[in-house]
Amino acid sequence: MSENQVSFFAGANTPGGFVSLFDGLYDAYGDWKVYIIKGGPGTGKSGLMKRIAAEVEKAGLFVERLNCSSDPGSLDAVRIPEIKACLMDGTAPHTMDPKFPGAVEEILNLGEFWDADRLREQAGAIRETAALNQEMHRRSSRFLSAAGTLLEENKRLLAPSVHIDKIRNYASRFAAREFGKPNGKIGTEHRRYLSGITPDGIVVKAGTLPLLCRRVIALDDEYGAVSRYLIRLLRSYALAAGLDVISCLCPMSVCQDIEHIIIPAADLAVFTENSFHRLPFEPARRIHARRFLEEEVLGEHRCRLKFNRRAAAQLIDESISLLKNAKSIHDRLERFYIPAMDFDQVDALAQEITGRLLS
Repeated sequence: MSENQVSFFAGANTPGGFVSLFDGLYDAYGDWKVYIIKGGPGTGKSGLMKRIAAEVEKAGLFVERLNCSSDPGSLDAVRIPEIKACLMDGTAPHTMDPKFPGAVEEILNLGEFWDADRLREQAGAIRETAALNQEMHRRSSRFLSAAGTLLEENKRLLAPSVHIDKIRNYASRFAAREFGKPNGKIGTEHRRYLSGITPDGIVVKAGTLPLLCRRVIALDDEYGAVSRYLIRLLRSYALAAGLDVISCLCPMSVCQDIEHIIIPAADLAVFTENSFHRLPFEPARRIHARRFLEEEVLGEHRCRLKFNRRAAAQLIDESISLLKNAKSIHDRLERFYIPAMDFDQVDALAQEITGRLLS
């Protein structure tokens, strides 16, 4: 994946299982053209999107890539907002069906290009492998659930120490300086995951930030007790000022807290740093969450907070190990389908769709 490509996750492995944000990738009432791709594992869905994305970029259009949290090297979706076009993998766990078939969405069925007889001969092995893959994901989710409970307890322990009024005053001053006054227009919110729990570990798409804005501010908040309030307040102020906001959810938050925000029109992003993810570059400036916390309460719970964080990290590591197993099993599943596919026809379809988008 090139560092020059804007990319996010549109789905995440979370304490509550897989969460999909696919419904928010396009506006079914906003004159979009959407291609929903159906097909089995290894049938070329991601490859088709990669090829189309590359060709569209060569033509000078901006492309947003949405990677797969179960295989970060694969694509789940591609958005081309300038021409209001979107391609997405419509299979489980982010199953998508058309809202307005033909009028807005079109199904691309890669099943037309496989040898069904060959696949039927291996039906038993395919079912067995698919079931094993699903079990690995279920087990992984259970470890994430346990980790999420511990991380949420840390926020609960620190809640009495959070100076909400200080956060509100800070957010108000920040917004007045950076966003300007409300102008009667409400901005649009886009929800994404900037980070993901994946077979490759915790993957953070931090390289996307400088491609969308010149200034990145780091919010140093180890336990998430401050960011859950401050980030939401900044989001609200930005939207009220008529600015579009990319709200990046925390995949480990039981309450789906917003962890980072990106406001391209303000040339600004706020990124929450902690021991799970740090910026790989120096931020424009850093906000320290401790300024909004009561030190006495923080000290009272310090041992419990550190224990919960270490235990959660170990549980997340075990979840990642299971996701690696799931990925390995999924690769075995792909090996049933790849020999049964006619990829020349998939390539021809990619060329056809590219032509439609660029015409």
